[in-house]
Amino acid sequence: MAAKSRLGRRCLWGWIHLSCTLIFASATSGAAAEASDVAGEAEESIPEPVIKVEEIVIRAPRVRIVSPLPGVGIERDQAATNIQSATAKEIAESRAINITEFMNNNMQSVSINDYAGNPFQQDLNFRGFTASPMIGTPQGVSVYLDGVRVNEAFGDVVNWDLLPMNAIATMDLLPGSNPLFGLNTLGGALAIRTKTGFSDNHARGELLSGAWGRQQVQVSNGINNGIIGLFTAYNHFEEDGWRRNSPSNLRQLYNNATVKLPKGEINLSALNVNTALTGNGMLPFEMAETNRKWVFTSPDESTNKLDHYNLNGRWDVSDNFTISALAYKRKMNQAALNGDFYDEYQQLFSRTNIDYINGTFNFSNLKQDSFGFSVQAAWDVGRHQIVFGAGVDKNKITFSQREMYGEINAKHEVVPVRDEAFYLEGMYAAKYPVIRNNLNGHSTTKGVFFSDTWSPKDNVHLTYGARFNWSRVVNDLISDRGNSLYQFEFNPLNPGGSGLLNPARQRCALPTDPFETFARFVCTDGDYKYRSFNPSIGIAWEVLENFSLYGNISRGARVPTIIELGCARDHTKDSQPASTNYQYGCSIPTSLSADPYLKQVRSTSYEAGLRGNHFGFSWNAGVFTTELKDDILFMPLGRKNRGVFDNFGETLRQGIELGMSGELGKSKLRLNYTYLLATFESAANAINPNNSSNTSPTTLQAYVNIEPGDYLTGMPKHIVQASWNYQFSERFDATLSMIMHSYSFVRGNENNEHQPREASHACNPCGAQPYDRDPYDYIGKGTIAGYAVFNLRATYKFNDAITLFMKADNIFNKDYSTAGDLGRNPFGSNGGFNPDTTQWQNTTFIGPGAPRAVWVGLSFDLNWKKGNASSSPRL
Repeated sequence: MAAKSRLGRRCLWGWIHLSCTLIFASATSGAAAEASDVAGEAEESIPEPVIKVEEIVIRAPRVRIVSPLPGVGIERDQAATNIQSATAKEIAESRAINITEFMNNNMQSVSINDYAGNPFQQDLNFRGFTASPMIGTPQGVSVYLDGVRVNEAFGDVVNWDLLPMNAIATMDLLPGSNPLFGLNTLGGALAIRTKTGFSDNHARGELLSGAWGRQQVQVSNGINNGIIGLFTAYNHFEEDGWRRNSPSNLRQLYNNATVKLPKGEINLSALNVNTALTGNGMLPFEMAETNRKWVFTSPDESTNKLDHYNLNGRWDVSDNFTISALAYKRKMNQAALNGDFYDEYQQLFSRTNIDYINGTFNFSNLKQDSFGFSVQAAWDVGRHQIVFGAGVDKNKITFSQREMYGEINAKHEVVPVRDEAFYLEGMYAAKYPVIRNNLNGHSTTKGVFFSDTWSPKDNVHLTYGARFNWSRVVNDLISDRGNSLYQFEFNPLNPGGSGLLNPARQRCALPTDPFETFARFVCTDGDYKYRSFNPSIGIAWEVLENFSLYGNISRGARVPTIIELGCARDHTKDSQPASTNYQYGCSIPTSLSADPYLKQVRSTSYEAGLRGNHFGFSWNAGVFTTELKDDILFMPLGRKNRGVFDNFGETLRQGIELGMSGELGKSKLRLNYTYLLATFESAANAINPNNSSNTSPTTLQAYVNIEPGDYLTGMPKHIVQASWNYQFSERFDATLSMIMHSYSFVRGNENNEHQPREASHACNPCGAQPYDRDPYDYIGKGTIAGYAVFNLRATYKFNDAITLFMKADNIFNKDYSTAGDLGRNPFGSNGGFNPDTTQWQNTTFIGPGAPRAVWVGLSFDLNWKKGNASSSPRL
């Protein structure tokens, strides 16, 4: 009796009526069986009663999330854009190690660039816009984790290594400048939802091993008692990497606690991550032709530590009105070490006559603290689905950077200077790092938004909305003037001396100081305010049951970040015609400069298309255009990795998007195609002596002139994704997939005019004494060739719980590259450092794609829902 009473009270919560019914039915089945034994054949004479039950109509839930917070969704046929989604099952079956790999294989208009040389540090491109972990890359895609924007405040970058795959429940990619997703939603938004003890109330696990020493362990488990649910997921990944000295190590832990209330729920989640990644970047194509496993220089290491906490809740005020709220705190610390060749080696050698100091170390430390809250109300009434809300996000940043000398050994590793004599001869940076900058900043963004999906007819859905943003960005910068390391000399007998290291010069410059005579540092501060109004309107028309048309217009904005303002171009110095170095610039992500004003980026997106479902295949076809004004680009200044952030007039992304997927017999087929035109639409110039078309023969500076219509670097015109899954039996299936990209231009070739060229003599004007137009050879085409890569997946199910799988990438061992840059190579044909700087070559650097690799794994999925309900784990 007591058990029955407890069971009855549980049902009163109203959350598990169906489960209670099943349990009651199971409990009474035994008594019914006993009654049938006693009744015997007499039971057969009793006519079976006719039971009439009231018809219950269950409304199908909406399935496409359209706002960062939970509580509202929209069906695919009602969406005014081409929303793409993925479930936890699809993600798990792909065997992808991170989000960029999964999206590159499966989602339309997506491509990747691997500039860093690490699978967790790739640029994700969507319709010509990028979400990247690299400072200096123009960002244009916002990424949300359970309602929290995880684009870091320092450059709006996205650290893909901080997002655990086995904790993801759903992932939605929304194109265009959707105003509900706030700042940086220029080309699209990626909304990620995590699992709970209610959505995944069973244990899963996976073991993976194979090529490059890769070892991965993933485990997760969820439990609930109908009121309280707990979920945890852990991922440990490590590998040596396929290139020399390129290991990776990740530890990701996600925990979630959910409390179901009579009219709502509360979630508390914690994400704790530690990663150590080595990405040794690109290498000259001529080195890659000899051995693609080589690295240009190393080390290039970064470590990330994340503590991310999210408290959110939902209150169902009524069947049609829901209020959601969220508060979060996020702390991310990053330390980076980069070893590179010293591009001013000749100047140092001329002063010291020492030839073994040919490298540098760059050290940087970044601390970011973010917190905020938001509230959202969703009202589903009549023919309207209304959403309105507000949010506040605050960020605080501390960044420091130092630099010192190193030596490059035979393995291209930069190691500390071993000879104490070099320091004793007055070169301070041989023993101690030189402080380049200290940056402190904070930003605050406030926003209010609303959206309404109005269905004037059952088959016509009009969605309109807007967002108001108010942002403030504050900087406090202490920056080195851009002095070269060889200028930091001192007298061991008089360490203070009169040079840059004189204690009296370790201060901020005053207006009365002679230029670069007394104070060593430039100290600036900035306080900038931005505001924007971003509207959106779209329509979806279900012409037939399986055929729809849609269209959308939207506006977005991106505010300059602390790093971009800290390294902005100072146009007041553009009027110095006699100078060949107008700016100090930044060696990204290292030293900074003054922080002039930058405009916020504005985007306007247009999209139209049609979609349907016929003969077992779903399909879509559409066109899209996004116009960007005042895009913030990193403009090089002619010194290695050094440049400034500047507003660039206009850029344009437009294209055609086609896709289809479905089943045919035992086969599942999928095909996506994108035609993309991503172009500059304003004239500009950058400084790059490594581009063969630079203007150095006729100007003091090596300008590269960009003209309207020039194609953006790193963006292929044609993207094709295809897959074929075949079910050989109930237990065994295999999937063959292909990724195909056309050629793209490399960074540094923004004018698309670089050509390989040998050293030659020319005259200017003709008849005058000849001079060397190209003192060094220009080799490499300045483009990345198109490629097609094939991958294979195969699985064998021993039973519903245990699966053996194989993952093979690049099965035809194709040599290909996904990224490139124009740079200078100081290494000779034998791979050793060449002290003769006149022999250093301007060349095309490439980010080589990984060779053929095979991994095998074992996964288990103990889905308790498949067993007896009474055997489900309880708290």
